[in-house]
Amino acid sequence: MSSDHRGSRRTGPAFAAAVVNVVAGAAVALCALQVFLVLSGIPLIPSDDAWVPPTAVPQVLQLDLPADAPRTEVTVLPLWIRLLGISSTVLMTAMLVIALRAVHHVARRSAQGRPFADDVVRRLRRVTVWLLVLVGLRLLVDVGTGAALQGWFTDHLDATGAGGGLGLDVPSLSVPMIVAAAVAATLAHAFARGRDLVDATDGLV
Repeated sequence: MSSDHRGSRRTGPAFAAAVVNVVAGAAVALCALQVFLVLSGIPLIPSDDAWVPPTAVPQVLQLDLPADAPRTEVTVLPLWIRLLGISSTVLMTAMLVIALRAVHHVARRSAQGRPFADDVVRRLRRVTVWLLVLVGLRLLVDVGTGAALQGWFTDHLDATGAGGGLGLDVPSLSVPMIVAAAVAATLAHAFARGRDLVDATDGLV
């Protein structure tokens, strides 16, 4: 095999690793921006006509409190509820970064000519466990946030005697991340078999 061909085979995984780093960085930046908007209530471009709506909290589909102001802002929600709600986005971003870092690791090892290295198999197995744990934790966060929002809204109506409307998103499992966990588990098994075959071949040689 020529050096040019080997170089081209390694350029692809190296490029993929670089792209994964960019995507992971963009995901973290967007998550940080959403956390800032929800916790501070400060819009990207502050002005009299700009505000951060309650729907910036992932679990809120609609929140109207006409008795308080012409418009309902996210800061009407207690800080602890906003913290709880936005943690769902943080968990989702963490899952995405974990999955992307695993792809980066596999691509880097492939570029080095070691796709079946022991650390690749270990990384994929850890990714499977972490994704499943975080999927369950995110579901609990969404359920807890929904219950907290409903309780706060009821207390608010009782205290003010005013009308309003609250629409909540239905808690659901992160299906893409469950699929990613299944893929990681399958790849871990396949790469472990590949490692065993390579070891057996080296033994024969």
